[in-house]
Amino acid sequence: MLDARIHKRLGNGSNAHVIDVNIQAMEDITVLFGPSGAGKTSILRAIAGILVPDEGRIKLGEKIFFDSVAGVNTPMRQREVGYVFQNNLLFPHMTAEQNALYGARGDIQKTARERVSDLFTMMGITKTADRRPHELSGGQEQRVALVRALATDPAIMLLDEPLSSVDAATRTRLTEEIAEIQRQTGIPFLYVTHNKEEAMRLGKNMILIDGGRVTWQGDPASFFNKSTKFSL
Repeated sequence: MLDARIHKRLGNGSNAHVIDVNIQAMEDITVLFGPSGAGKTSILRAIAGILVPDEGRIKLGEKIFFDSVAGVNTPMRQREVGYVFQNNLLFPHMTAEQNALYGARGDIQKTARERVSDLFTMMGITKTADRRPHELSGGQEQRVALVRALATDPAIMLLDEPLSSVDAATRTRLTEEIAEIQRQTGIPFLYVTHNKEEAMRLGKNMILIDGGRVTWQGDPASFFNKSTKFSL
């Protein structure tokens, strides 16, 4: 289980924005939902080690990522975190397979190659292995980015609005594939979105973030059924 208490002040003066949250993610998909600028991406960045909190403690299972009191700040490369960005950030000079294998630790290259092959098959993109990013559709690019994050055998997956740039039909298929991959891997997925349909399809647990704070937590269906007037 992920247990993260994060306090971070971003900016100065009247433009300052404070993130002050305490969140938990079990071994399923937890959705971080809320409007743009609410602090969702900053929370992911703190968990990954890209952003250093001012105070707090971030722990995954028995492994401590960050503890301001104990003076612990584990480097990102040692946190075993898979990160899928909003913009997939594929290397244009690499093939889909090379992109997917990028970042895998040297001692697991053989295992990573087997995982990539299996994931390409699962997601129906085996024929794209030798193609470069400009030869891929938006959905194929996102699938490659997802495989790349999983190829490192992460202990947790962080997904930052990974489907925001694809069309509705592709988004529906990809949410189903993401849910299936999570079920098969059994690792926690922390999924950022401000799309109601994605939250409903993916999340067993949803955490509403607004103004840098947790304002609601629970089953997304119950939230949207009760909050018919909610809008972002």
